[in-house]
Amino acid sequence: MLAALYANSKSAKGGFKIHDFMPHESEQPLTLEQAMETWA
Repeated sequence: MLAALYANSKSAKGGFKIHDFMPHESEQPLTLEQAMETWA
């Protein structure tokens, strides 16, 4: 989590997620509510 926070604060565009720094974990699928929030 700290790596994602640091990378987002130092990059121009950001957009890093915690799973970008956790290759041993698979990213959880989005729920319908989460997907609808990203579409808006």
